[in-house]
Amino acid sequence: MVTSHVSLVLLALLAFSASASAIPTIYEILTQYGFPVGILPDSVTSYVADEVTGAFEIYLEKSCTVKYDYLVSFDTKITGKISYGHITELKGLKAQSLWFWLTVDEIKVDTASLQFTLGLVKVNIDIAEFETIPTCKANSLGANCNHRYNLINPLPLSAEQVDKVIIN
Repeated sequence: MVTSHVSLVLLALLAFSASASAIPTIYEILTQYGFPVGILPDSVTSYVADEVTGAFEIYLEKSCTVKYDYLVSFDTKITGKISYGHITELKGLKAQSLWFWLTVDEIKVDTASLQFTLGLVKVNIDIAEFETIPTCKANSLGANCNHRYNLINPLPLSAEQVDKVIIN
């Protein structure tokens, strides 16, 4: 009798742990939709997603910046719609270009690169840049993002990246 109660308790614990782990992380969802995990920083606290419409809300611990090929600012709430290989109606992301910040409107997987739409500008960045989840730094004019001597981080950074920029 005691053995059957112990077995039932163990079975209930296994079922509970299986159902608790059935909720995918936001990073697992990104890979299910063909995106690399590194497009979001490590400070995600929670998310809400609608599987039918693709609408999502992602919540971060605090607003912050990440240094990729260019400086990106993340708000505490990021929203949009996701489908396989494409994020649209994006809100909550900005990229630094010359002396101002441009809103990131869309992200699209384009074979070996990600294409970011910033208003009329489209920028392709090698997908390998986003393989690991980056650490998000506090927003402070880029001071925490290797900008000791140059607080302005132009987009693109070098002459060889000019071919990555496509103007509509």
